[in-house]
Amino acid sequence: MTIYAVDPPDEYPENIIRWSVREVLCCGSEERTRHLVGYIPLLRSGRASTSIQAFDRERMRISTSSGRVYQLEGQPGITSDAEYVWKYWKSANEANDEIDVSDQYC
Repeated sequence: MTIYAVDPPDEYPENIIRWSVREVLCCGSEERTRHLVGYIPLLRSGRASTSIQAFDRERMRISTSSGRVYQLEGQPGITSDAEYVWKYWKSANEANDEIDVSDQYC
């Protein structure tokens, strides 16, 4: 499996399934951040987002610091593709002290 950069965000939300929200503490920071982890069916790939900036519970949409908007589909879940990307993201960002906070987004 390959890790690659994603295209810049566009004006439409990306649908994401089998998603979860993880809170971590990154090296060099005292502030915890939350990140969306899931599977993008259109691209057939896992995704780990930049930090979550806003959550619209009514529309089930998450906006991230990159400007990307995700449409949450279904209930939280796990996929091996997403977990692979998340593991890489945590290593690259020296993230630790992970907490799954997905239940706050259902």
